[in-house]
Amino acid sequence: MLRLMSAMAVTVVLGLASRLYPLGWFLWDRVLGEVLYAVAAYLALAMLLVRKPPWFIAVVAFGCCLTVELFKLTGIPAENQRMFLVRWFLGMTFSVVNLGYYLIGVVLVAFADGATRGSKRAG
Repeated sequence: MLRLMSAMAVTVVLGLASRLYPLGWFLWDRVLGEVLYAVAAYLALAMLLVRKPPWFIAVVAFGCCLTVELFKLTGIPAENQRMFLVRWFLGMTFSVVNLGYYLIGVVLVAFADGATRGSKRAG
């Protein structure tokens, strides 16, 4: 659990830094935040679904990101953009490109999670 919480802390700090301190570099200013959004979704789910395999958590995390992205098509987030939480956690406009970034994020973190999990003991 400490491993996941540490990864979440690093993810949040990097994600906030990429949004609050733009460098004029597309990968830092735009892409990193989207990838880390999916990584954070994965990590939050991994903390809840501790006994599930990484591929399962990745599928659920991508599904959650897809749901949020599709929700933007309703126009509800755009109508509520004055609310801080809506702007920062949901976003306001749909972008199909973001789905690719989310997929990259969950795949990378699932591989990292699988590689850093403790070995299973034989029963």
